[in-house]
Amino acid sequence: MEKGYMDRKELSFKRIIETNGDEYLFAEKLLVDAFPPDEYRSLAQQREFVKRRDNFHMNIICCPAGPVGIISYWKFDTFTYVEHFAILPTLRSNGYGAAAIKKLIEQEKSIVLEVEKPDDETSRRRIAFYRRCGLELCEKEYIQPAYRDDSNEIPMHLMSRGVNIEHNFEEIKSVIYREVYGK
Repeated sequence: MEKGYMDRKELSFKRIIETNGDEYLFAEKLLVDAFPPDEYRSLAQQREFVKRRDNFHMNIICCPAGPVGIISYWKFDTFTYVEHFAILPTLRSNGYGAAAIKKLIEQEKSIVLEVEKPDDETSRRRIAFYRRCGLELCEKEYIQPAYRDDSNEIPMHLMSRGVNIEHNFEEIKSVIYREVYGK
């Protein structure tokens, strides 16, 4: 297999339902390392969601050699909202991320996620990555609500596949705000 290509059949998502093991510690560490504090809830609340929210899925992305990343998402009636997605820094640019997103699309069909506005090279590359995976950018104004009292709102955009986000924007936003952010 050539570099930069990962067959998504080789990847699996392992859902974490307990927070006291090595798998959860791996996921929590990668979450904290990969995202600024304003982009995730308190770790105590994260643990509660893993244990008590049936529609919240915290997953380790696994390949035959071991864990390569995390993907957390919420399953709603009409779409799946991807909350956090990260590949280990040492394994980025090797096809794991694209394979994981494509595998999720195969499983869930309709997905929505937030991306930073294309204000710098990193955010433009991230949007281009998701476009290559088949997602479309919705440029309507969207604000990621603050996760905690000590965190900030963040201007973002939504991206989607398999759902008409332009037509259903307010409904999708309302579900995300209510279910994910408690707003």
